[in-house]
Amino acid sequence: MLKKILITSVLTAGACVMNANAALPGLYVSGQVGYADTGIKSKVKINSASFSNNGLAGRLAIGYKVTPNFALEAGYLQLSNAEFNIGSPNFSTKQNAIDVAAKGTLPITNNVNLYGKLGVAYLTTQLEGKSASGTTSDLNSVQGIAKRKWAPEVAIGMGYDITPNVTVDTSLTHIQTIGSNRPGNIDFLAVGVGYNFG
Repeated sequence: MLKKILITSVLTAGACVMNANAALPGLYVSGQVGYADTGIKSKVKINSASFSNNGLAGRLAIGYKVTPNFALEAGYLQLSNAEFNIGSPNFSTKQNAIDVAAKGTLPITNNVNLYGKLGVAYLTTQLEGKSASGTTSDLNSVQGIAKRKWAPEVAIGMGYDITPNVTVDTSLTHIQTIGSNRPGNIDFLAVGVGYNFG
């Protein structure tokens, strides 16, 4: 009888340890920073020169964990702004995206989890030219690039729960532009931190 009680106590204690850092359902926020390849270099040609806004990017998100393993999330991704001088004209590109996604999480250990996201992004791409006199012109139509596009989005990542409320993670997000007049596809490799209010 004593042996049975001891075994039960050990199993109960083990279950508590395993769930000590499990994120509870509820609201969470997160921030990420990393490198984004926008693919715009292959789409935009000005005076036989191509330019790119690949580089530093950041994303802020807010989500709600419906269960410990499923969440709904909305985010804002800011891509690098870039300027180029070709002779006297000045050319610039600005891009950002607003996205919504469903997020599924698979626990690996009590602290480590894998996750995947599937959603849609609303991508804004603004191309401008500026002459030596200061006159600006819209280059989206000239280059055949839509200013706004809906695009499917997928992401995979790994998270580590430092505490039940604080998580660090790394992820790769892919935005696949589709249709006519589309900008390039976007790949965003990032690290981040999140806080769970649950």
